[in-house]
Amino acid sequence: AQASAHFHLRALLRDSRSGMAALAVLGLVLVVQALGMALASIRVPIATSMPRRLQLPGFQKENAFLKPSAPITENGSAANVPLDVQNFLYHGKIQVGTPGQSISVLFLTSFNYFWVPNVDAGLTGNHSVFDASQSSTHVPLPGRVVLSVGSLGVVTGGLCRDDVSIGSLTLANYTFAEVDNTGLLQRYENAAWDGILGLGVARSNGAVGVPTPMEALVQGGLLDKPIFAFHLGRCSLEDGCLGGELVLGGVEAEHYSGDFTFMNLVRDDSWAIQLDAVTVGGRPLRSSSAELEGAAPGGGVAVVDSGVPLLMGPEEDVTRLARMVGAASVNGLYVVRCDKELPSLVFSAGGRDFSFNAEDLRVLRRGDWCVLGVQSLGFQSDAWVLGLAFMRKYYVQFDWGARRIGVAEGKQA
Repeated sequence: AQASAHFHLRALLRDSRSGMAALAVLGLVLVVQALGMALASIRVPIATSMPRRLQLPGFQKENAFLKPSAPITENGSAANVPLDVQNFLYHGKIQVGTPGQSISVLFLTSFNYFWVPNVDAGLTGNHSVFDASQSSTHVPLPGRVVLSVGSLGVVTGGLCRDDVSIGSLTLANYTFAEVDNTGLLQRYENAAWDGILGLGVARSNGAVGVPTPMEALVQGGLLDKPIFAFHLGRCSLEDGCLGGELVLGGVEAEHYSGDFTFMNLVRDDSWAIQLDAVTVGGRPLRSSSAELEGAAPGGGVAVVDSGVPLLMGPEEDVTRLARMVGAASVNGLYVVRCDKELPSLVFSAGGRDFSFNAEDLRVLRRGDWCVLGVQSLGFQSDAWVLGLAFMRKYYVQFDWGARRIGVAEGKQA
C-alpha cells in the first residue's frame, strides 16, 4: 500500500541584508529507515507573508501580518501536518521520539544534515525542544559535533538515535544531532523554527557521519521516485503570499503547465546549473564571462536554493543591473518608484529563457516605493542564487537520483 503525507506551512519574511545573504548558505541531514511501507510522496503545503520591517525612505516600521494558506483536507491515508514559515524559511512540524514530541524544522535545499535543540540548550519563548528523557526509544551516541549554519553561525551538540515521524512516515532508530548550544547562532532566539532538515544534493554527510536525508529516503525505499518539488503561491505587494507545497517523491500536475526543462548539475555540493546568459531588457548583463576570473562559460552558474528569499547575484552584476533599471540601494536592498517601467530580467539555461517582468521583480511596496527582488551576494563570483522568487514563478523539480533540476511554468490556483 502506498501513502502520502501532507504538510501545511505559513511563512514570514524578515528584512536584513546580512540575514538574507546568510540564507544562501544554509543546509542539513535527514537519515531514514524504512518500515516496510513505500510512500508515493510526502506533500508539504506552504504560505508566506511580507517582510517584518524595512528601514527605507518613507517606509514604515511595522510588524508583519500572516496570510495563511487554505487548509489541506485528508486524502485517503494522507496525514496533515501543520507548518509555519519565517523569513521565507519553510518549516514544519515533525515528531521526534516515542511518544512523539513536536519540533519545527526548516526544509532547506542547501543543507545535508538534521538537528533539533534539546532541553540542555536552555531555550525559552517560541522554541520547542527535544526532551530525550521522555522518549523510550532514545539512544545516546558518543562524541560531539559542530554544525555550521552558514554566516548565521554554528550550533554544537551530540549525536543520538531515535524515531522521527514526518506525517505518516516514521524513521526508526534514526541518527541525528541533539543541539545543546545555540549561543553562536544569530537571529535564532525569536525564530519560529527550532531545527533544520536539509534536502541537499550530497550523497553523504561528513558533518555527522550518516547518510543525507534524500540518500536515506531513497535507500529506504520510501519514495516512488528520488525527487522532490516545491510549489509556492503568488505574492501581492500589499497582501502577502498564498500557500504552497513541497512534495517528496513526486510532482503534482496541478502546480505546473507544459513540459519540464531538465538541466544537469554542474557541482557536486549544490543544486547548481549552468547559465547560458543573463539579460536585462534584451541586453547582456555581462558582456562576457571573461570579465570574471575563473568564471564558467556563458552566464556562469545558478544555484536554486529554498533558503533564499530573493534573486541574488554577483556584486558587479547586480550593481550594473540596478543602473540599467534606475534602482537605488538602501540598506542593502534596491528600490525603485512603483510606477517606473522596468525591463525584463531573463535567465537563459538549458536552451530556455526564464523571464521576470516588472510585476515579478517588485516584491514589496511602501507608499510610492517598491523593493526589487534582486540583491547582491556582497562579493563577485560567477554564481547567481535563484531563491524563492524564482521558485515562486517556476515549478522546480529537484531530481536527486539523476543529479538534475527540472523547471516548468508554475500554475497558480
